[in-house]
Amino acid sequence: MKKFLYPLMALALAGCMRDIKEDIQYPIEQSLTINEATGLKFEGPSIRDASQFNFKVQTGGTYYIVVKDHFKNVISKSEIKANIGDNVLRFYTNAIPDGDYYIEFKDPQNNVIESDRLTIQ
Repeated sequence: MKKFLYPLMALALAGCMRDIKEDIQYPIEQSLTINEATGLKFEGPSIRDASQFNFKVQTGGTYYIVVKDHFKNVISKSEIKANIGDNVLRFYTNAIPDGDYYIEFKDPQNNVIESDRLTIQ
């Protein structure tokens, strides 16, 4: 019975976790300003819970934030709705263990738009 109960409990808990993003009110902080037409900029070289980042795109739509470990295993994948221009969001890390990760932003066709390697604390 425990063989079935534990995976079901883990699945239920994973379904209740908070998303990785949240909209932020403008204006954009000076440290997150991107002068180019597109880009990705985090507050610093490491991410703490609720750190802000700016994802700037020329085409609005659905994008995916994919967090991978150093073995390229997917740790987390979240969907965001990006508007044209700056999209300042918060990155929540409570469900991700501390360590070095690759953060990739992908379009619906699974093409990497922007990526960065950061430490999650």
